[in-house]
Amino acid sequence: MSSPESVCGEGAAKASSAASSAASSAAPPARSTKPASWLRDPACRPGWLTDLSMLPALVVLVAVLSVLTDGMLTPSNIINVCSQSAVVAIAAIGATFVILTGGIDLSTGSVIGASGVSAAWMITSTGSVPAGVAAGLLTGTVIGLVIGTVVVKMPVVPFAVTLAALYVVSGATTLLSHGRTIAPVPAGFIEFSIDGPGGVPYSVWLAVVLYAVAQTVLTRTAWGRRVLHVGANVEVARISGVHVARTKASVYAVAGLFSAIAGIVLTSGLAGAGASMGGPLLLNIVGAVVLGGTSLFGGRGSLLRTAVGVLFLGFLSNGMSLLGLASFDQQIVTGAVIFIAASADGLGRWLRRRS
Repeated sequence: MSSPESVCGEGAAKASSAASSAASSAAPPARSTKPASWLRDPACRPGWLTDLSMLPALVVLVAVLSVLTDGMLTPSNIINVCSQSAVVAIAAIGATFVILTGGIDLSTGSVIGASGVSAAWMITSTGSVPAGVAAGLLTGTVIGLVIGTVVVKMPVVPFAVTLAALYVVSGATTLLSHGRTIAPVPAGFIEFSIDGPGGVPYSVWLAVVLYAVAQTVLTRTAWGRRVLHVGANVEVARISGVHVARTKASVYAVAGLFSAIAGIVLTSGLAGAGASMGGPLLLNIVGAVVLGGTSLFGGRGSLLRTAVGVLFLGFLSNGMSLLGLASFDQQIVTGAVIFIAASADGLGRWLRRRS
């Protein structure tokens, strides 16, 4: 027979055990709250996840187009989309750096033409592809550096400076090339945009490598951090010791360099170069940056976002072509999509200010 003390002890133990189990069941596990806070709080998300926020829209677009068209997801068509998007993708790298500082570069198309003409002229004159590539790269970089210097030295907004540069560079290139296409270029140079490992053109592989390098520079170097700081808040960046004028000028030089690379790749794909060949690409270049989620106000964005934007426009254009839409219909749809993306960026900025 148990003593009263032992009965009480057993009852107390049971009560204590019941209380502890009730408390443990009442309190939710700490692990279950982490995913919710991780999803709700943008500060807790990995940077790459935020950069790929546009990816679901790309997946939906491809899925819808694959239902509406035949051959959308065939390997040959995917390679075709990537190949046709390579020039826009490369030029959009430079445009991303400029927009991250809060600027804009409307001269990209004319710099592509000038660099391509310079490269083609050197190749046809000397027969040396390396000399032509060097001439094209030098042309684009110098033009970008001049534009950047004017932007930081003159009390004129980048929109006006780069718009003027678009006409000046395009006119000068037309004058120097006598308005004709510089051709032919060597067959080996043309194959750069046609052939490559795994059936994927070298131009596509080049774009992938350039994106990896540019993303690393933006996120892992002091210069990349200065670019983001200048775009986020110029005054704070200046107080922090950032040379704002030098940083702004440098991004236009970088944009000129990537426009030159795009111009050389385009020259390879067209087997020649003309002054106006880059003009039609300006909408897609700037649009890819905006569509990917890089803010037009500066300070927020990445090259991963731009890559998704390039692919979105590439598959959109390809899908509309497979559907048989006329070119002007495609321009209307593309413009509407870019407008919606830019409006969403402005609305998001307004909501962040209100909160």
